Amino acid sequence: MPDLKIQEAKLLFNKIHSNPKSYDLQIYEDGITGRDDKISFRLYRTGERVAFEVTIDELTFTNTTGEWNNAMIMLGNTIKKIEKEQENLKIEQAINKLKKYLSEEN
Repeated sequence: MPDLKIQEAKLLFNKIHSNPKSYDLQIYEDGITGRDDKISFRLYRTGERVAFEVTIDELTFTNTTGEWNNAMIMLGNTIKKIEKEQENLKIEQAINKLKKYLSEEN
């Protein structure tokens, strides 16, 4: 697996973090995955450290410089915030449907 340079890794993480809804983010047991139409990535624990792995054109690049513990926490919090927004939207839509239903005449 070729190395991912820290500068490139930071730029990519910042791009992901600034527009997280574009990356189909998922939390799993050991980390976080995401993808768009050009790349896929994962942040995952490897013992005491976290690795940032990016796949593009069927090549996978990895960076394990120790920068990624906080990044994984930040992205995890962002995913939880997006999930909460989606849940709130579902609740709001259901309430609106209920109000419409109750206002209909029999």
